[in-house]
Amino acid sequence: MTGTLLAVVAAALYIAGAWRQWQTARGAAPSARGQLLSLTGAGALFHLASLSFTFITPQGPNLAMFQVGSLISLVVVLLLLFSAWKKPVDNLFIGLVPMAAVIALIAASVDHHVFISNVSYALVWHILLSILAFSLFTIASVQAILVMLQDQQLRQHKTRGLLRSLPPLQTMDALLFEMIWLGIILLSAAFAIGWPVVVDLKAQHLVHKVAFATIGWAVFATLLFGRYRFGWRGPVAGKWTITGTAFLILAYFGSQFVLEYILAR
Repeated sequence: MTGTLLAVVAAALYIAGAWRQWQTARGAAPSARGQLLSLTGAGALFHLASLSFTFITPQGPNLAMFQVGSLISLVVVLLLLFSAWKKPVDNLFIGLVPMAAVIALIAASVDHHVFISNVSYALVWHILLSILAFSLFTIASVQAILVMLQDQQLRQHKTRGLLRSLPPLQTMDALLFEMIWLGIILLSAAFAIGWPVVVDLKAQHLVHKVAFATIGWAVFATLLFGRYRFGWRGPVAGKWTITGTAFLILAYFGSQFVLEYILAR
């Protein structure tokens, strides 16, 4: 099977799992976590197989924008599957798994290659930690949206629909900050390990990446301080989480899109 065909199978399984959970969330079908985890897990296996064609090459890892995006989306799915055994994250599959399906299809279809020569162990660890941190913040941003919707429904005294399928708001809020704490620890470690690798910010086209990533880190650090000092939660925490994630998206994907597809570097 080619990488594209494998990605199509992965996307179909992802969509099937997300659709099954959507039916549960809106009350149209009983909970079926076994089906959700089985379909998504099978999709992740095909997704991994597809990446073996597009990300792993004889010249080394293909660090083109969509290939890295596909890897990040796979890590997001794997983190969800791991978390689902003990955490109430089932409804996160509805928003995140279809996104992984789309990115996997794009990555398998776009023939674009970016390679880095003389890759050091420090750079490898920087990339791995950055991917893990970005994946956690991506999950946290969807969790933040759910927290905001749940808070809104409670204020409007709505007890049907989405609210019925979610854990208590206090549990959702605690889970959100667990993700943010772990994400900022990983991002801080990625900064610490990656900084010695930087030789010339301008020559290495890292100015915008570093600037946006630093702002994203500062947003999350401010949110955690606000949580500790002022008890921020609910919509306030949700808006800060989405803002911080947006800056991290700009840090890599925005900068990389300009370099690869506009400046062709």
